[in-house]
Amino acid sequence: MGSTVGHRRRTSRTAKVTGALVTAAVIGGVAFAFTGTAQASSVGAVYTKSSSWSGGYTGQYVITNSTGTAQSDWTLQFDLPAGTKIDSLWNGTHTVSGRRVTVKPASWNGRLAAGASVTVGFVASGTGTLGNPTGCLINGVKCSVDQGATAQPSGRPTARPTVTASPAPTAPATSAAPTGTKSPSPTATAPTPTPAPG
Repeated sequence: MGSTVGHRRRTSRTAKVTGALVTAAVIGGVAFAFTGTAQASSVGAVYTKSSSWSGGYTGQYVITNSTGTAQSDWTLQFDLPAGTKIDSLWNGTHTVSGRRVTVKPASWNGRLAAGASVTVGFVASGTGTLGNPTGCLINGVKCSVDQGATAQPSGRPTARPTVTASPAPTAPATSAAPTGTKSPSPTATAPTPTPAPG
């Protein structure tokens, strides 16, 4: 009888230990999945100002797919500072509502392969001090705040470099022809008369 009770107690303790291990494993699995979801990569966008001048500037967003899988579409949104407008935009089509700019892909760059990037560039103009765009969203999610990424070429042609004319070669000085020395004219000598024989 005592043996049966001891066996049951050992079985009960074993079941409790097993159940605790299973519970810990499940909890650990959930925590791992949550952590993985929180750190999952996504489609990001990084803004840089390419150039600026009095009354305007050129800016661009580099959109990168870091999800590990191809993305079939993307939408970029950002707010322009007050008094600023978009003069032109390339590598996408855009609409403006108030200060909010919404950019959709062009017909050829909507699909982003894993690790691929596309650069949306634009020219903005305005009055006063022109600030950078704010409130960036890519596919409805806040854009990356990392400004350390290297901007990629935007595809917009750059101004033709100014050609500096090379100086014309200087012709060497021509030496004057040597002047010949005139030989003296010979002096004529009168013949001495010979006396006639006597």
